[in-house]
Amino acid sequence: MKPKRLRSMRDIPTIQGMKNRAVPANREQMISEFARLEHEKARLERELSIWETNQKKTEERIQQIQERLNMLQTIFSGSTNASQPHRQGGSHQSRSSSDEAAEENSGFHEISIEY
Repeated sequence: MKPKRLRSMRDIPTIQGMKNRAVPANREQMISEFARLEHEKARLERELSIWETNQKKTEERIQQIQERLNMLQTIFSGSTNASQPHRQGGSHQSRSSSDEAAEENSGFHEISIEY
């Protein structure tokens, strides 16, 4: 049988590694290993459920941010499209201050807040 090639420090056989991979010799060792593995399985399942919960929260947060970015992008593109013809126009027309104020506030809604 050809010996395995060692790739890293993890591949070096140690006494503890050989002991942990060995088949239990008696009933007490089997029960002890069985209990240890059950606890490890329960811990990993808890860790997985926490990870999945955090992943769902993160995906929801990303979705909220994407919706906010889309809304800001539409407002931004709408305001730049409305202001571009005025900047590119060759003739300069005089406008009233109310027209300028209405153009500046396009895309925004006024709300009142009472404390």
